[in-house]
Parts: sequence; structure tokens; C-alpha cells
Amino acid sequence: MSSKPQIGTLVVVILKARNLIDRHSFYKQDVFAQACLNGTSQKTQVDRKGGQHPLWDTELRFPIMKEVSDQTRKLEVACFAKEYRTDDLLGKGVVDITETLQTGEFDDWASLNIDGVERGEVYLEMTYFSSRPPPRDSTSSSWLTNQNLTRRPSKLPASERLWRPPQTQQPALLPSDKGHSPKSISAEWQTTQAPHPSPKNAPLPP
Repeated sequence: MSSKPQIGTLVVVILKARNLIDRHSFYKQDVFAQACLNGTSQKTQVDRKGGQHPLWDTELRFPIMKEVSDQTRKLEVACFAKEYRTDDLLGKGVVDITETLQTGEFDDWASLNIDGVERGEVYLEMTYFSSRPPPRDSTSSSWLTNQNLTRRPSKLPASERLWRPPQTQQPALLPSDKGHSPKSISAEWQTTQAPHPSPKNAPLPP
């Protein structure tokens, strides 16, 4: 955690995800999301049977420090399937919040991937509250007080915001996707892919 002074607060609403891979055949997976900024990690609740298109609508708050670096200006997001022993990584991504700290708002889908392969998207609603009053000619940022540090209305239509598409059949996760816990993601944010045997090298049947 940075020792530099705090200049504001970033309110992050992890709304939902779409087009995740669900390796379960007979039931939908339980899914949660995690966000990490400047060494601070926070999670959403678990969407039971969220499947490929989980919904959370969870608000998280992160302090914004004066120090500028990748650690303080890159928000890491990831989605996991909640499993009995080890949670399975479904996809991860990074969002540069530099522009959001200037404009005050961000509402969009963030891409998720594993080893460069697309693994769905997560929708984020972010609002930056500055600790200092904004310039008189600017209305992009809010003055951080106990009164106005509140969640703003969503820009999505009400009918679309909590809507999710139907589940579709997708291929199972690769072996490399298993064994990535939420703790390991914020530490390294890297994955390795196990080699897959080629069918032509497989032994012939007797």
C-alpha cells in the first residue's frame, strides 16, 4: 500500500459479466468477481448458478493515492467459478483508470482473457470522487464528502441493466485454467498453459 497522500476515492460497481465459459454440464457454475488496485483486493458476492452470465451489482471502494504508477492506476479485474477446493479462474483483465480520474466516470465492458484468448467481458460502472473541490469551470469530478460519496444512477436502461442472456453450450475450460486462486491473481496476474497432446501422436487402439 502506498504511503503517499490520498487524493480521492474510486467507487467501482461490478455489475455483471457475459460470455464466460461454464465447464459444468448438468448445472450452472457459481461465479464471483474480484478487483484489485494498489495492493487492495475486494470481491463481489457469489452469484449462485450465475453460469456464463453472472450478475452481482456490487459496489466496491478504493482509495486513490497521489503517486502515479501502474500499481495505482491499473485496476485488475477477474472472474472465478466458486469450487469446493480451488476456485477456477474464468478470465482476467486490466483497466487503466487514468482517464476516469480526469473525467470522473467510466461505464463500459472490460475484456477478460487468459493467455491472450478472449474469455468474456465484465461491465464496470466507476465514479471518481476527488478529495478537493474541482475547478469552477469543471463538473467532471465530485467533492469527496460524507454527503456526496454515494453511488450515482446507472447509465444503462433499467430493462437492460439487470438483464442477462440465456445460457449457451460452450467448450470446457483448458487444464491451465484450474488452480488459479484469487490470491495468486493479484500477486502475479500471470498464467501458464499446459501442453495438449496432439491426436496424431496418440497411441493407436489394439
